[in-house]
Amino acid sequence: MPIVASEIQSLEEVQYKSKIKTFLWIILLFFLFVAAFLNFYPISDKLKTIVKTQFKGMPGCNPDFDQIRMEWVMPKIVISDLVLPARCLNRDGEPMKFSHVTLNYNLINFSPFGLPFRLDTEFSGQPISVYFVQGIGSQMIRLKDQNLVLSRFQSLLGNDFKFAGAVTVDMSLLMKDNRLAELSFKAASKDLQIPSQSIQGFTMPNLKLNELYVEANSANPPRVTVDKLILGDTDSPMRANFKGRIDLQEGAIGFSPLDLNGEVAFSETFKNQLPLIDMMFSSFAQKDGFYQIRLGGTLNSPKPAAP
Repeated sequence: MPIVASEIQSLEEVQYKSKIKTFLWIILLFFLFVAAFLNFYPISDKLKTIVKTQFKGMPGCNPDFDQIRMEWVMPKIVISDLVLPARCLNRDGEPMKFSHVTLNYNLINFSPFGLPFRLDTEFSGQPISVYFVQGIGSQMIRLKDQNLVLSRFQSLLGNDFKFAGAVTVDMSLLMKDNRLAELSFKAASKDLQIPSQSIQGFTMPNLKLNELYVEANSANPPRVTVDKLILGDTDSPMRANFKGRIDLQEGAIGFSPLDLNGEVAFSETFKNQLPLIDMMFSSFAQKDGFYQIRLGGTLNSPKPAAP
């Protein structure tokens, strides 16, 4: 049945527009109230108290910062002069210092469902961007093609083992109830080096490995399946190719058991620099110039054995 002019007029007289205006005024007033509250309420001091309370059970872990402020242009939270003691990462040494940590809010995320943020900071001159989603009982961390200069992270790695070069990392990590639920990890480098250093009593020459490629996932957490671990190219003093699994130990990653199978080869120049190489690997079978090896032990202390 066709609509007549009088019916159209009656629709215009409905007062839904004023209701919408009232709703918008309520939203605007609420936003202004929250802005005023965050600008004038001593939120920084309150958050310091909350942070210190949360880390009270970890001896020596007492994070601190100068202040927290809100910025309303591209809404974000800025934490200035953050200091994170080494004990928060279960190690000794100097605290980690960040001149700023910026938490940018993004649109809502559906996989997992939660509030998404982008965390931007800088550590030892290295810019870092991390995507983070806080869900209900779950957290997702995402590093998307992040280019990292390894030497800038030496204070985190400790002085027992040194690296140089840059590595590009792509990682997606999902935690549920503080346990690993899903992991997808890729890392690649074209200029990886292991500088000359003393390792377990042996003085190693500078190893210009160049190539690095790692691909891993966790179809059965906390077990991590290493699909590819490739080191070196045809010009490198050492070449290696491994795959297998790592059983992650909660709270003690360095003690996670290894079970990797693969092969390793050394250039003649490297063998001349370290004559003990052939003696150390004499018990391993060779195939096309590669020693066939199984790596057991732990992440902190790998132990080669016959496959």
